[in-house]
Formats: sequence, C-alpha cells, structure tokens
Amino acid sequence: MPIRHLLAASAAAFALISAPAQAELLSGDTGPVEEPTLIYIGMDGFNFEFGWSVNTFDRAYLYGSGNEIAVAPGVSTVEQIGDASLLSFTTLFVGPLCDASCASNGVGDFVVLRRDGAYGAFRIDEVVYDGFDPTIGTLSGTWWIQLDGTSQFAPAVPEPANWAMLLGGIALIGAAVRRRAS
Repeated sequence: MPIRHLLAASAAAFALISAPAQAELLSGDTGPVEEPTLIYIGMDGFNFEFGWSVNTFDRAYLYGSGNEIAVAPGVSTVEQIGDASLLSFTTLFVGPLCDASCASNGVGDFVVLRRDGAYGAFRIDEVVYDGFDPTIGTLSGTWWIQLDGTSQFAPAVPEPANWAMLLGGIALIGAAVRRRAS
C-alpha cells in the first residue's frame, strides 16, 4: 500500500476519533401544567411521567411517579449533566426546586428521570404560585430524552488510550515515510 494511502487513512481515522459522537436527544416544552396534574415528557412510544406540587412562590417539589428522579446540581444546560448515571436517584421526590427567575444565571433547576435504562431531563422554566392558596400553581419546563441508550447528555470524549493508540500509529507511519524517503 502506498504511503500516501496510509497517510490518508490515518487522517480519516484521526478525524473520526477526534469528532465526539453527539448524544441523541429528543426535546420539547411543557406547560403551563396545573397542580396536581401529572407531567408527561417524550414521544414516539416512550414517555416519562412525574408529579409535582407547588411549595411557595417560585419553588416546586417533583415526584418520581414510577420513575427514579435526581437533581442535577449546578447545571445550566442539558449538556452539563454529562453522565446521568452518576447522580443520586430516589423513587420519592426532590425539591424544593427553583424556576428561571430564582437562578442567578436565568436558568432553572434540572432534574433527571430514569426508568428501564432510559434517561430524561427536565428544566423548570417557570413556577407560578397563586399567592393566596399554597396548593395552587402552574409549572412550565423544557425536557430532553436520551435516545441512544446511554446515560450521556453530553458529547462523548475519546478515551486517552484511543488518543495514544492513534498518535502512536501516526508516528509509525511518519517513521515509515521518513525511512522510505532516505
């Protein structure tokens, strides 16, 4: 095989390994959903459902309702969730959680749902509290469902061993080209 073909093949392999795979996410919006209505997120034959209750003002509790649920702390975009399997899940409830108006960066709290090996994420965009009755309110949010069968919400990063193997191969090809040229 000519050296130029080896170089082209190594360049193609480098491009493939260095381009992280994009997580397959389905997303949409929900709300406003009145309490105590269940919230359904997803489509195409797979949905998560969860309950919620208003606390006071811009805070809410979210209930697993047959799913496991976890808070994704310090997250302002869905990609920052990373590997959702590392979160602390419960089958009960999480909260109180904030909407976008109570976060300093303008983004509300994120929760992650897990059921049958599938993962979904939900960001609280708005909780509207009645003001007179602490049991009345509406909740709006944005949701994502992981479609590729993993717990990853962020693009995959190649393992260091893959990088080492690729760079070693390129070095060997470079040595072969240099040896052949001399």
